[in-house]
Amino acid sequence: MGVKKIEKKEESVKAEGRMPFLEHFSELRKRIIYVFIALVLSMGFMWHLSYKAINTIETPLEKPTYITYFSGYAKNVIKEKAPSVYYAFGLDKTPKKFTKHILHYSKPLEPFFMQVKVSLILGFMLALPFILFQFWQFIKPGLLKKERIYLLPFLFFGTLFFIAGVIFMIFYIWPAVINFSLSYQSPNLSPLINLTHYINFALRLGLIFGLIFEMPLISSIFSFAGILKPGFLKKYRKYALLVSLIIAAFHADIVTMFFIAVPLYSMYEISILISSIIWKFKKRPGQGSNPGALSGRDSN
Repeated sequence: MGVKKIEKKEESVKAEGRMPFLEHFSELRKRIIYVFIALVLSMGFMWHLSYKAINTIETPLEKPTYITYFSGYAKNVIKEKAPSVYYAFGLDKTPKKFTKHILHYSKPLEPFFMQVKVSLILGFMLALPFILFQFWQFIKPGLLKKERIYLLPFLFFGTLFFIAGVIFMIFYIWPAVINFSLSYQSPNLSPLINLTHYINFALRLGLIFGLIFEMPLISSIFSFAGILKPGFLKKYRKYALLVSLIIAAFHADIVTMFFIAVPLYSMYEISILISSIIWKFKKRPGQGSNPGALSGRDSN
């Protein structure tokens, strides 16, 4: 009797268009295997590029960056426009000569394991579209038509924006952070920078900025779905600023805090702008003003 009940239950589940538990579990296992294989292959492919990635992260230690040139340009402008300010703040002093620094390691095979770590992260970024596609294939049978329309662009643009955030950090934020850190160097204070700490700090900042760049996209998805309104975001502006400062304060120095807090809060303001544009579009005649786009169930 028990076997017949199970068979009848599975038949009813299939009739409703849903996947039985064992079939669901088998599908999940298959997707996980695909993802694992993709990660291994992409990691192997990105192994030779990990050298270049590490060299890019090391650039602020090896040669002057845009921060040095921008600082010199700013000083010249201040000297021409406001000479009193220029001399009052000691900007006429000869700047410190750039000193090349090297990374140090203190454990056997430490550089090798760091290269493995960087290769894995680069491989994950390379395989991310495939990973998200597998995720999409797994959840697609349980989604309605409208839910698919909202989720599919999120998977594509989410990958794009995350990578954009990482690139923004590496080429614009990272040189400023390292330049500030090296500014403490003096005859009595010399930096001895550890390889693992240096790379881990860069990876952590890359993750933070990758997530920061997702905020406008998340705002647009929820706004299209009718869940998020610009009035709500505007109401909590001051709290968003406070949270941005708290998140940034977890880092050691005030400059790093500034460079994290400003983009983080800027993304919040961009989210408000995007949400406002979307709601204006939704209120136009013929566009459908029903805010509960994801809450209703289709008959399709």
